[in-house]
Amino acid sequence: MRPKLKARRGLRLFVFFAAAFSTSLLFARDPQIITILIARDQKALNISSSRGMAAADMKTGRRVSFPSGSSYRVIPCPGGISIRGEGFSSMVRLIPEGESVRVNGRGYRDSIILKNDGSLLMAINEIGVESYLCGVLPRELSPAWDEESLKAQAVVSRTYIMGNLGRFAKKGYDLTSCENSQVYGGLGCEKPQTSAAVRETAGKVIKYRGKIARVYFHADAAGHTESPEFVWGSSAPPPYLKGRREPVRKKTPYSSWEYKITFEKLALILSKNGYKTGKIKRVVGKKKTKSGRIKNFIIYSETGKTKIKSGKFRTMLGGRNLKSTKIKKIVNKRKSVVFSGSGWGHGVGMSQWGAKELAEKGWSYKRILRLYFPGTRISKY
Repeated sequence: MRPKLKARRGLRLFVFFAAAFSTSLLFARDPQIITILIARDQKALNISSSRGMAAADMKTGRRVSFPSGSSYRVIPCPGGISIRGEGFSSMVRLIPEGESVRVNGRGYRDSIILKNDGSLLMAINEIGVESYLCGVLPRELSPAWDEESLKAQAVVSRTYIMGNLGRFAKKGYDLTSCENSQVYGGLGCEKPQTSAAVRETAGKVIKYRGKIARVYFHADAAGHTESPEFVWGSSAPPPYLKGRREPVRKKTPYSSWEYKITFEKLALILSKNGYKTGKIKRVVGKKKTKSGRIKNFIIYSETGKTKIKSGKFRTMLGGRNLKSTKIKKIVNKRKSVVFSGSGWGHGVGMSQWGAKELAEKGWSYKRILRLYFPGTRISKY
C-alpha cells in the first residue's frame, strides 16, 4: 500500500468530483478514490446518464455535454475515441449530472474513464471506496443475512481494497470487477441492508502492528480455516492467518458435495497445464493438514506417478467444480473419479457462512473478526 501517495491522489480527484457532481456521491466525505476495471477489449460501448453527462478529454481539456434521453455509442478511432461522432483523444472522463453513468446498460456511481487501448476500448470506474463497497457486498453474500455478518464482510472487503491499491497500476487501474479482485456489480446491485453495513463501518479496516493486514475470505471453511502455506505455498505467513477451528455446527449448502470427472477430461486439463500423464488410472490424496484438507494429489497413469499440490490441482479443475480441498472420499471408477468433500473456497481467513452462523448466535462483527484474524485491531484506515 502507498498511503501518502494514494491519499493525495484521492483528495485531488475528490475535489474535482465534488465540484462536478457532489449530489451523486453516496458518501460525501469519502477521502479515497479508487479505479475499477469494468470493461475491456470492447469494439464498442453504449453510454448514457439519466440527467445527462459531460465528456472531458483528459489530454486536451476539451469538454462536451451529452444530454439525457439518449444512449451514445462509443467506438475507438485512430489515436482516439469517438462518442457519436465527437472526436476525443485516447482518454475521456465521463462526469454525470446525476448519480451515475450507464455503461452497456449497467449504472456506476461517480465517473467513468474511457480509454482506447490498442484499438479496443477499456472502461474504468473512478469511485470512492465506500460507494464501491456498496456495489460489492451484495455480490459477495446475501443482504438478508444478519447485519453483524454484513458488517464483518464490509470491514474485510474494505481492508482487502486498501491493501491492494495499485495492484494493477501498470495496466491503468487499481482492481478489477471480477473474482480476481472482488465481484462488483455497480449501482444496480446495491441493497439497503448491505449499504447500511458499509455506512455503519465506514473507514474501518483490520490492522496488524499498525499496518493494513493481509486478509482473505471465502464461502465456507467447513469448521476449520486453513493456513496460507498449504494453499499458495506462502512462506512465513502472518500469525493471524493460521488455520483455526470455527465454533459452528449448522449445515450449509456446501457441507457436502460431489464432483465427478472422467480420466480422459482430467488428463486433457493436466496436459494443458504442463502435466503429460497420458492415460490416467487413479487419483489419490496424500497427507492432510490440521484442518482436514489434502496437501497433495497423486495421479497414477501410464507414464508413472505425478504429484500436484492441492491448491494448484483445485485451480486447474476450477474452484466451482472442486469446491475445496477438504476431501472426505475419493472413489476411482473404471473411467472416472468422484471427489466427495465439504466447504467451498481456499479456506484462508474469514468464512462467510461461518460469520453468518456466529452473527445469528449474537456475536458482534468485531468479535467475529477477532476469531478469524486474532491479534489484529480494527481502526480507521
